[in-house]
Amino acid sequence: MIRYHIAYPDLANLIETEKPGWLQRAAERTERFGRTGRYDESSAIWSEVKAVYMRLQGAGKCAFCERKLESETFGKGEQDVEHFRPKGKVKQWPIPPALNQAGIQATKVPSDNKGYFLLAYHPFNYAASCKPCNSSLKGNYFPIKGRYDLTGKDPIDMAVEEPFLIYPIGDFDAAPEDLIRFHGVSPQPVARAGFQRQRALVVIDFFKLDDAIQRKNLIRERALVIVALFPQLQKIANGASGQELNDAQAIVDGFTSEKAPHTNCARSFVRLFQSDHAEASRIFNLVVAFISSSS
Repeated sequence: MIRYHIAYPDLANLIETEKPGWLQRAAERTERFGRTGRYDESSAIWSEVKAVYMRLQGAGKCAFCERKLESETFGKGEQDVEHFRPKGKVKQWPIPPALNQAGIQATKVPSDNKGYFLLAYHPFNYAASCKPCNSSLKGNYFPIKGRYDLTGKDPIDMAVEEPFLIYPIGDFDAAPEDLIRFHGVSPQPVARAGFQRQRALVVIDFFKLDDAIQRKNLIRERALVIVALFPQLQKIANGASGQELNDAQAIVDGFTSEKAPHTNCARSFVRLFQSDHAEASRIFNLVVAFISSSS
């Protein structure tokens, strides 16, 4: 995961440019949900602004696993508008044994909850997500450490819930790269202890970001990023000049851009190469062997 910087007024402007009048329609629906005390409508309108989030998130990347999906012209069918805080009844996420052993405990979801019905149309409750991350894994789960604020109206003011999941759009949640970085293809917590480490561990497990069996293509894509980066980093380190240097740097810049797939993995590998060349070389040889064995 990486952060996509944008302030609320700018996001609202993008939405209004994409679909004039959408925010007013969304506000009217939210007011109705407030009166009835639950999310209830026969048809939804959030798909009308899906393209805004697809463009914002690196021109078609999943907010959670950073897979690069198709452009808005052909990719709308393979991406969902993900409600970060579920608009309907929140389900209790079963904490895996390994996380329990790490001392991670999630607040019990109120049995009579109706979900975050007032956030069904809040722009800072949306992200574009691939279907495995959204439909297969996230669903209506939203584990937190604090107390549920199911009648909250603004995600910016709801940090007191202490959510374990990370919201990557805007600047009001922690930057994902401050919590999770990669050693080779493996995501790892940055913090050694505390709640930020717990968040990282939950996100990695929740979206199966390190599951080489269930998400084998995800791991392979990261390996390909490293295979592409290493020779270019070698050229730069070995004193390439002129056009060779320009080309190598352009490739590195491209792979570490927020528009590239697996940006966090790429940036982490560049840092590793610069700080520990021997380990970066070892990782490169491992991923080459992995790609050869899995092709």
